[in-house]
Amino acid sequence: MTDGVHMELTNLQSAAEHIAAQRSRLYQLLEAAFAFPDDEFFTAVRDGTFATALAHLCEALPYDLTSVATLDLGAVGESYAEFEAEYIRLFDVGAAGPPCPLYAGVYIGDRMKVMEDATRFYNFFSLRVSPQLRELPDHITTELEFLHYLTFREAEARQHGLDPTPLLRAQRDFLARQLCKWVPRLYARLAKQTTLPFFPALVRFAIAFFERDQAYAAAASDE
Repeated sequence: MTDGVHMELTNLQSAAEHIAAQRSRLYQLLEAAFAFPDDEFFTAVRDGTFATALAHLCEALPYDLTSVATLDLGAVGESYAEFEAEYIRLFDVGAAGPPCPLYAGVYIGDRMKVMEDATRFYNFFSLRVSPQLRELPDHITTELEFLHYLTFREAEARQHGLDPTPLLRAQRDFLARQLCKWVPRLYARLAKQTTLPFFPALVRFAIAFFERDQAYAAAASDE
């Protein structure tokens, strides 16, 4: 979605620039966490590196996430094979589809309309979902990548003295129409599963972050 360009923020000065940058990094970290796991990610979760990175990013946010930042985020089972198999069972396969799909359109109405709504946001910022990518416009990793992009561009705008309001409003509206709306419904399904504690802990954290970040973007866009 970001044309394969490596995006990095440097020379951050103001508090608002640092906040936007940390929010962007947190969206990027969550995107990686919800993607199909590899052995490197499993190791980072099991040894606490992932939870530590998450907690560190939360420290710079303008709202409190400490109560959910590390709870059960290291509980991934005994082996990568077990972790991978449970991800597949929950999110990827099933005779009638997996019990907890990671697609917004499964939870909030007509699937095609939900994808069209998300795509309109992407297209407004001249972004396209790469045909080489496996995921669709309403997959959680695609939506998280978009918010990583918006918050990154917000930090850039602030660095250059530009008005960040349009980017904040896009964050506010996209969160309200997409992630804040459907991820709690994903959690309701996940809570009915007997699974490794990591997965519901990750979704609980994501919900708390989305709700607080949506409120932050709404307030900041009205300033």
